[in-house]
Amino acid sequence: MRILFAPAATGSGHNMRVLSLAREIRELRPDAELTVLLGSLQATFTPMFTEAGVTVVDLAAGQAVDYATKSNLGRRMDWAGYIGGYLAPAFVNGERILRYLSLIQDQRPDLVVSDYNMSASMAAAILGTPHALVTERYDFTLYQLDDRTLVDGGFDIEPEDLRHGRNALHACFEWIVGDAEVVLTDKPLVPELDEGTAVAKALAPGGNAVFTGPMVRRVPPPADGAKVRADLGIPEGPLMVGSVGGTTMFLENKQKVIDCYLAAYELLRETHPDLQFVLLGREPVPAPESVIQLPYLPEWMPLLREANVLLSAPGWITVTEVAAMRIPTVFVLGSLGEYHEVEAARRLEHLGFPTHVEPTPARLADSVAPFLAGRPDPSAPSVGQLAIAPNGPGTQLAARHLVAAASRAR
Repeated sequence: MRILFAPAATGSGHNMRVLSLAREIRELRPDAELTVLLGSLQATFTPMFTEAGVTVVDLAAGQAVDYATKSNLGRRMDWAGYIGGYLAPAFVNGERILRYLSLIQDQRPDLVVSDYNMSASMAAAILGTPHALVTERYDFTLYQLDDRTLVDGGFDIEPEDLRHGRNALHACFEWIVGDAEVVLTDKPLVPELDEGTAVAKALAPGGNAVFTGPMVRRVPPPADGAKVRADLGIPEGPLMVGSVGGTTMFLENKQKVIDCYLAAYELLRETHPDLQFVLLGREPVPAPESVIQLPYLPEWMPLLREANVLLSAPGWITVTEVAAMRIPTVFVLGSLGEYHEVEAARRLEHLGFPTHVEPTPARLADSVAPFLAGRPDPSAPSVGQLAIAPNGPGTQLAARHLVAAASRAR
């Protein structure tokens, strides 16, 4: 059995989700030939995939790719600026489709597994190669956002261009979903948000989509908390962790979130002087000496187990992982300009999570404060955590669907 993975190159989460699936498939089928076409964060993920027994093909030829350290959009949102300048290069990329066509023909897999990699999905469909779509999106993001939201996010829009863009992108997504052997999603259906989307239709009885729950790495048994703190240099006291990684549309919005975290931390220290704050980011930032700054931490589960609360952008892979672990989380979006996470933020708010868009430090501190009174109880998940992760991780279920799809293809 040959399975070829193609994670989208736009964020660490896609790589991590594919890695988690590959590990589970390796458990189910030790004889499987697994290969990943890696397009971002190669220095971090190549050794992790290799350790999992997955052959790595570096699509960037050794050049590091990281969408989290630069702005990815301009304020003008029309066909040339948005479709031509951002979306086509990142997602519906003609050169990349040709490259995937060549690689799929060379690899001759039984199944291509695309993790929201539209170019890879299109290449597999063109060749008639069986493919699976792993997705936290029910459709292209633009299709689930109206013009008013984009204007409120500070964009200068061309409505007719965006109408054409929505129609074209929706048609592509429906084609990919309809052609897939199976579509796996870790995002629970919310009819008010998802009506008319390609994945919502495929989740209906007789469709080819399955809600699996979180497709995340295995949650390790509890570690020695004192050792975890000592290894990371974290003193005793209630612990708040802030995550600021992930793809950003405008780098200033990421800085805005960091500034809000730091200001909320200072407010919270007035009533919790022993509060500890760990800031996870790709690059160091100016901050008080009491703030513990750590770079991207691939194995962050032991740290999260020590945390009273996590502050995070609503990146969906992070959402599913912390929901499966039952980690209390406050979700923060720096601006509606981060349009790619607006739908996720709305979904989280609908599911009952504390969720903010461009909050004041005082408002953020008010949301965090209740979690500092005591450590979370994993045996008492919230309604939102149960909606996203009803049975904890769903990785094994997803892996079984992929193995079955590859077996049918053979």
